[in-house]
Amino acid sequence: MGTTACHVEAKYFDFSKIDYRGTLKELPTWEIAVKISVVVLLELFALLGNILVIVLVMYCKKLRTTTNYYIVNLAVSDLLVACFPIWMHLVDSLTDGWVLGAFLCKVNPFIQIIILLSNVFTLIVIAGDRFFAIMFPLKSRVTQRKVSVVLILVWLCATAIGLPVLFFFTYDERVWKDYHEKYCTEVWPMVRASETTCDMGVMSKRAYWTFVCVVLNWIPMIVMTMTYTIILIKLRGHKVVPSNSTMSKSAIQQRSKRKVIKMLFSVLVIFIVCALPFQITKLYNLYRHDQTEKLPKWFEPLDFAAVLLLYANSAINPIIYGGLNENFRSGLKDMFNSVVLRKPRSNSEYGSDQHSRSLYGRGPLSTIRRNNIKLYETGKDDTDENKPEQNTAISS
Repeated sequence: MGTTACHVEAKYFDFSKIDYRGTLKELPTWEIAVKISVVVLLELFALLGNILVIVLVMYCKKLRTTTNYYIVNLAVSDLLVACFPIWMHLVDSLTDGWVLGAFLCKVNPFIQIIILLSNVFTLIVIAGDRFFAIMFPLKSRVTQRKVSVVLILVWLCATAIGLPVLFFFTYDERVWKDYHEKYCTEVWPMVRASETTCDMGVMSKRAYWTFVCVVLNWIPMIVMTMTYTIILIKLRGHKVVPSNSTMSKSAIQQRSKRKVIKMLFSVLVIFIVCALPFQITKLYNLYRHDQTEKLPKWFEPLDFAAVLLLYANSAINPIIYGGLNENFRSGLKDMFNSVVLRKPRSNSEYGSDQHSRSLYGRGPLSTIRRNNIKLYETGKDDTDENKPEQNTAISS
């Protein structure tokens, strides 16, 4: 079997004398109502929740930590889901063919793959950031400039890997005797399946999506799960004896770190749960035995649910941030009081965050070194013992 590229000459056939051989959708009213209701709810939660996350981090100084900027990046990705792919997915599921035109035929899957990859890459960065911050607190240096560079690289890499989708998704039309067909499909470079036939791009498509799903998603998911497990074991094994007020504060810091890591781990687990069904259905479609046969009837509703679950992750993330982090809720309350009720900000919430920011929220390097050296060598730090301790990050 040869693997050299092959080209199939275009053969123009007049379909206008042939009846349409496909099956048109006849959806019951209840199914249409359920799909629209679910998508509208996800849209509202994703829009409001992620806008709120972005505004909170920008508004509250105590939330402006390194990891929270990564969280904002996740929120931006989730916001893009609410603005573009989710409603296109709804329209496509309710109509026959592709009614959104040639431009969106290319742009919609392109945005979808960029969002998926940027989320994975951001989660990888967060896991690595937390690993080095917990395991090597004195060697870990992260500045706002470095965070910006990392996030730019995240989007550039996601865009570069997603470019084939932009090129190989194609919009076409076919006029039948009784129907004007419009469709959006993947047309990948073909290779020779035998001396007389080409594979119609199946091998190229399989190679790309296998790389995206397995190499860029499943393997990092396993590595990140192991990373957070190691971090949690490390934090659990760090015993602090509350013999004085300073050590008591150290115990509070350890509990805060564990809560933050558990929240980030929850974000990862939810992402895995939401993304896996989409990737499994994608690979099933590519690797099924006969590519020329129609998909079974059960596949279409399953595929719709899998894609919808992938998009639901964008609505769930803000709920995790608020439900598992007390500081997020206090920041929201403070912003509500300040903006809506016109109450002044609480000085206590913003004046005592240097200690916890420097220890695990990625504050200035000199502060990190000074606080950690004193904490681990002498059991003391250079902050006022009377100041209240706070967890200063959505995901510190």
